[in-house]
Amino acid sequence: MTGDLTTVSLTRVGKTTEAAVDEVLDLLGDPLGDVGKGDRVVIKPNMFQHRPGFSTSPELLLAVAARASARGAEVYVAERTHVLKEILDGAPVHRYAQVVSFDDRPLRVTQVPGATSLRVPIAVPDLVLDCDFFIGAPQLRTHSSVVLTNAMKNLVGLLPGFTTRIVHMAGVEESIVDLNQLRPQHLVVCDATSVVEGNYPMEGSLREVGLVAASRNAVAMDVTMATVAGVAPWELAYLRDAHERGLGPIDLADVDVRGVPVEDAAFTISRAPVDLTPPREGIHVHAETACEDCRRWVAAAMHRLRDELIEYPGELTILSGPMGRLPALRGQVVLIGNAMYEHRDAGVYLEGCPPCAAQTAGLRHAMGHTVTEAEATQFRVPRRLPSPKTDGGLPGISGIPGMSLEEWV
Repeated sequence: MTGDLTTVSLTRVGKTTEAAVDEVLDLLGDPLGDVGKGDRVVIKPNMFQHRPGFSTSPELLLAVAARASARGAEVYVAERTHVLKEILDGAPVHRYAQVVSFDDRPLRVTQVPGATSLRVPIAVPDLVLDCDFFIGAPQLRTHSSVVLTNAMKNLVGLLPGFTTRIVHMAGVEESIVDLNQLRPQHLVVCDATSVVEGNYPMEGSLREVGLVAASRNAVAMDVTMATVAGVAPWELAYLRDAHERGLGPIDLADVDVRGVPVEDAAFTISRAPVDLTPPREGIHVHAETACEDCRRWVAAAMHRLRDELIEYPGELTILSGPMGRLPALRGQVVLIGNAMYEHRDAGVYLEGCPPCAAQTAGLRHAMGHTVTEAEATQFRVPRRLPSPKTDGGLPGISGIPGMSLEEWV
């Protein structure tokens, strides 16, 4: 290879995760060389779900925090919501870092430079803007709308609490890149010791993979780990956009991979479903004109709610994508995505491009299920809409078990 290559280091976890982190950082040279005494270092993991294993490894965070602390830095491990504080309660990482929730930090309204979706000023936690050195520590996962989530999409979690929904309303793909322009990552340490695959974040399952990777460039990291997971980087719209904005390479040939070769680390991650075939007659889906993200969201939502859709005794029409005229509306109607805004009074409306996982509550509401007060904020109901119970709706049931609404966003 010739030219200046972006480097990604990759290794298998042997006896300890700490040793693997040391190895990938050493393969990069001295990625923490710019960290000095008194510098404020923020480590941003994926750590907002209670489900065991569905978060960045605490051992990986400990290893990264210890190395930053050894340079005399003031280290923070920070994530939206208080879940990370619960997961890390009593964990050894507290010896080297302060564990904080972005929800507890002062917010500062700021303009995202060069933004294409998040063009209006947004409120961002002070730590995000004020830190001297920013480290991403994502867990590699599939995603029901954007296919794969890792280093770049991890920054959606810079926004506190439910405000992450802003990126869905503005457009997820470009918003991901906007946030990476707002707060570039000086270093990314990827946790692929176990990965989340399948219909995540609506469902998902854990798979042991045993890999750790590191890079100074988030785009190069995602290109490499997508390839490792059997996903072509060009499939990911946010990677194409990031490359076009000059944030990093899109071709693995332009990445200098050190350590374990990609072909030796490769596996095929189980993706979210994309089949738009309704689970039974009487469920009518019209999404031919929808964007890829919204089409994937519809497929994933039907898969997640398959049992409820089969049991629902009435008809249901699901619409997504720009339409000058609506097709025949049979039974309850659910409109999905920003492109359906002009028809929003025709049924239950879920805005976003695509909507977030929590907005599946709108489909459940249309079928007559009881939703919580918080879930009811995730969809819009016209002032005059026939009750689902007049069309054979089911008696009320509780929300999705095992996950809070915050964990779905």
